[in-house]
Amino acid sequence: MAAEVRYRKAVREDLPGVAEIFLAAFPESVRHYVGREIGPCVIIDVFAIALDSEPGAFLVAQVEGKVAGYIFSPAKFSDVVRAAILRGHLLKMFGRWITGRYSIGAKPAFIAVRNWLSIWREAREEQHHAEARILSIAVSPQHQGLGIGTGLTRLGLEYLRECGEKTVRLEVRPDNLCAIHVYEKLGFRTKGRTRDSQGEWLIMLCDLSGDGDA
Repeated sequence: MAAEVRYRKAVREDLPGVAEIFLAAFPESVRHYVGREIGPCVIIDVFAIALDSEPGAFLVAQVEGKVAGYIFSPAKFSDVVRAAILRGHLLKMFGRWITGRYSIGAKPAFIAVRNWLSIWREAREEQHHAEARILSIAVSPQHQGLGIGTGLTRLGLEYLRECGEKTVRLEVRPDNLCAIHVYEKLGFRTKGRTRDSQGEWLIMLCDLSGDGDA
């Protein structure tokens, strides 16, 4: 019998599980920034910004009482940036970094900040602009193949429709063919490309209004 998947809004107690999934799903990104494995502390703090900025946009999939996947799909990307700055998250993270709690050197921190600023600047440009985003989504390796990624994406898009958004944007690596297939099946279309220090991203947009102009 297939395991039952339950979808619900994320709570703060979910963040360690979400961080564990992120680290398992994106080891190449961690190695790019840090050059080695890291603990979950910094990832938990990053996702705390997401939860604080727009709680309704942060959903998890739960299997047998354990977080098996997550999605963060904010309707207002700019509010995530504001929450990070105005609610003290960045200041707290800087304090933890400078005191060595994250065990991350200056170079990885610089790269991360540079990439974040690049994303923020690029998000403000008119071409491919969309405040609504799927900023992060992942499924734990042991729970893949259950349709959780598709289920989370559908729920994220449903949330954004309820918020009145007309267009949603995401970025995905060109070699992530499984994810691209899911996104295309749900209405996303590739509209451009962008880059960060790790390489190229496809920019995909989904028209939520039904008129097909995204």
